[in-house]
Amino acid sequence: MSKEATARIKINKLLEAAGWRFFGNGKSPANVQLEPSVTLKTLDLDALGDNFEKAVN
Repeated sequence: MSKEATARIKINKLLEAAGWRFFGNGKSPANVQLEPSVTLKTLDLDALGDNFEKAVN
């Protein structure tokens, strides 16, 4: 895994620990708003897995 992919995973974990939510979790609504033209689903993120280097644009 590259340094960039490792850094992204660490940053995501830190954001989660700080309470950032891109998606509601049943108890709390999302608290991060994306740009109006961006649609993001949990399935999209899950499909990336832990190796962002192999993600297809």
